[in-house]
Amino acid sequence: MGDDVLSPRIKALFESDDPAASEARLWAELRKDGTPLIERCPDDPQACLVTFLWKADRPVEQVRVVETVSGLPPQRRSLAPAPGTATRFLTWRIRTDVRTTYSFEIVDASGVEHVPDPYARVREAHDFAALATPGVPPLRSVLVCPDAAPLSWADRRPDVPRGTVVEGTYDDGRQVWTYLPPGHDEPSAPLGVLVVLDGHAGHSASTVLDNLHAEGKILPTAALFVQQDDRNKELACDAEWSRHLAEDLLPWARRRHPLTSDPAATVITGCSLGGLCAAYTGLTHPDVFGGVLMLSGSVWWDPDTLRAYARLADPTAAAADPAATVVGGRSRTPVLIDEFMRADPVPTRIYQEVGTFETGPPPATPGQVHASRHLRDVLTLKGYDYRYREFAGGHDETWWRSRLGDGLIWLRGSGADA
Repeated sequence: MGDDVLSPRIKALFESDDPAASEARLWAELRKDGTPLIERCPDDPQACLVTFLWKADRPVEQVRVVETVSGLPPQRRSLAPAPGTATRFLTWRIRTDVRTTYSFEIVDASGVEHVPDPYARVREAHDFAALATPGVPPLRSVLVCPDAAPLSWADRRPDVPRGTVVEGTYDDGRQVWTYLPPGHDEPSAPLGVLVVLDGHAGHSASTVLDNLHAEGKILPTAALFVQQDDRNKELACDAEWSRHLAEDLLPWARRRHPLTSDPAATVITGCSLGGLCAAYTGLTHPDVFGGVLMLSGSVWWDPDTLRAYARLADPTAAAADPAATVVGGRSRTPVLIDEFMRADPVPTRIYQEVGTFETGPPPATPGQVHASRHLRDVLTLKGYDYRYREFAGGHDETWWRSRLGDGLIWLRGSGADA
């Protein structure tokens, strides 16, 4: 990400003797080719010029781009009006391998509205409950720079057989959906298990599993999509919830479906807080979960950090207890890292991915990527069998949907790809 610059196409619009006619030609091309506008950076082969564009159909006060990679304040994400036109634009230098979900924040007299880019060349139906935002459409706009890594495991393929998803209600009333791979309704041997936290019936992991099975990339694997009642409690290194998963919920599922009890074939996965819980559960119950698949796991998490941040953000708390809101207090090692440091190594294999640009926002201190690197170093020193990767993005489902497949190939691979 670099300083704001002026796109050659937008520069031509500024210099036109007839801005309205130039604007009409520009938007005719954009409607055909899609947005944002992506141009190679003439002085840097590893960067491109990305121009986010919005054509106002009503008076607006501001249009801001919302994405997962810049970490910039609102004023640096605002689109500027092109004089004599209804077009607003914002051009950034961006690395050519970046991929990010984005949307627009429209501010007008009636309030703030979040909308996808109506002309986005790439759109995805995102479904991870961890990032669900009220009022934001599920069809998300995605910026894919020219050298971004291809992602395909989560794309529905018309020629691939689909597994079945069976709904069930667990003893405590929560919903649990079970995915069974195609042709394995009555398998000759128990199926491997993938426990998906923040689960729901339409989770794209079903498509990922269908594609992996069709290509023979993984051994036959079922999935349990587990609904969270209170994710901020259950997924935050909660010993009782992890015990519940290992000792209650999995045996319940095995009584209903032909699922293995072999820990080497049992994987737990989640993104964000779900990734934190997956790693904590794998550490504390290695006799049940032999594989952990973390996608942008919230390794930074610590209750003291959250409490301090809440006090700083609450003026009434600051007034009531000024000493408790001192800036600069030392933070302790995040809980998950501390747990792995203190515990003897366990035979659980760990696949960990995080975005290179996951450096915040608060209260993620240390930043997600920095905490993840710390955990990676601890796993190295402890001698774990693990794989660590970073992707050129932020805290973003557009990466998680497909990288789930890469992690499963490593953890459940059927051959050379394992």
